[in-house]
Amino acid sequence: MFLAPDNPVKQLFRSLSPSWMAKLSLSYERTPIGTVLKKSLHEGPLRVQKALYPEGDNICHTVIIHPPAGIAGGDTLDIQVSVATDAHVVLSTPSATKWYKSFKNPATQSIQFELGEGAKLDWLPQENLFFKGSNANVITKLNLPASASYIGWDALMLGRHASGEEWSSGHVHLLNEIRQGGKLIWVENGKIDAEDIYSKSLPQMGSWPVCATLLAIGPRCSNDLIEEFSEMMPWTDILRAGITFMPQGVLVMRAVSKDIEATRNLMIDIWTKLRPIVHGVQAQPLRLWAS
Repeated sequence: MFLAPDNPVKQLFRSLSPSWMAKLSLSYERTPIGTVLKKSLHEGPLRVQKALYPEGDNICHTVIIHPPAGIAGGDTLDIQVSVATDAHVVLSTPSATKWYKSFKNPATQSIQFELGEGAKLDWLPQENLFFKGSNANVITKLNLPASASYIGWDALMLGRHASGEEWSSGHVHLLNEIRQGGKLIWVENGKIDAEDIYSKSLPQMGSWPVCATLLAIGPRCSNDLIEEFSEMMPWTDILRAGITFMPQGVLVMRAVSKDIEATRNLMIDIWTKLRPIVHGVQAQPLRLWAS
């Protein structure tokens, strides 16, 4: 997740080197003094530094760091996060997650969130950047009770357009699941293949190199939010977005774009307005976003 050199020789050497397996397990609890990071266990190159409290003791901020700077073929990242009763956690990453060329050897990032009664979680990572030839599995699973609330987003950019590299080869498998009380209420299983002509059709990605999804769920989410947020949805040659409320109680915002910065700013704007409604807490921009 840190920036890495773009030297092709270094990328080739990295891709041919042994795969890295990394695990991270985080447990948060609400104590009389606020939300605390009770347990942080890691194996391999995946960790957090320390808990931060820019919003006071009740909300614990943590930045997940992947020191190798990118994910290459065969790498596996396994992240488990538990947020106990009434705790509030903000999780983020310091920079874009780079998925390197993997020579058909898939790399996987699997994230599991488990929320307790009345818990709150903001999952606000930087975008996923897929290099030409990347082969990636991106899996995110959430289990929460009806009293808990969650706001999370994921953005992906196919290719490095600033460097003139199109995503002409590669494969991305996206799996998102939400369970409420253990019951599956939302599942999304998507596959993007750079060489599949249907991936570039209008009902799918079209010519847009960037796409993003923001999900929110909690007892304060309702269909009434659609009218309030629909005015924020742009429809331009650079960025297009829409929002809907699913019968299962999940608020979904979709966006496609030609500009990752514009996409990121849209998600931040929606989160800023949505957080007081869903979590009952005013939004405070992350310092990471100012860099």
